[in-house]
Amino acid sequence: MRAAVTILCLILLTGCGTITKTIYIEKEIPYIPTKPEYYSVEWQSMTGLYCIDEDNAINLLKNRELDKSYQEEIRNILENLKE
Repeated sequence: MRAAVTILCLILLTGCGTITKTIYIEKEIPYIPTKPEYYSVEWQSMTGLYCIDEDNAINLLKNRELDKSYQEEIRNILENLKE
């Protein structure tokens, strides 16, 4: 009971109980990057396992780098929206 009275007094003393003006804050919608165009990768089936040759392995690594940079752009946009 005593805590409730104390909180009520603090609200009345600080003026938190009255709203004088409502201000809406609008954030600008950021540019959304387009998904990268990935290199083609062809997998080969050999004795029940899948493998790729050297050129396809290079394309797979290029795709991974493209995807990492795309994810980083999206992550930065989300972090900026949090602020």
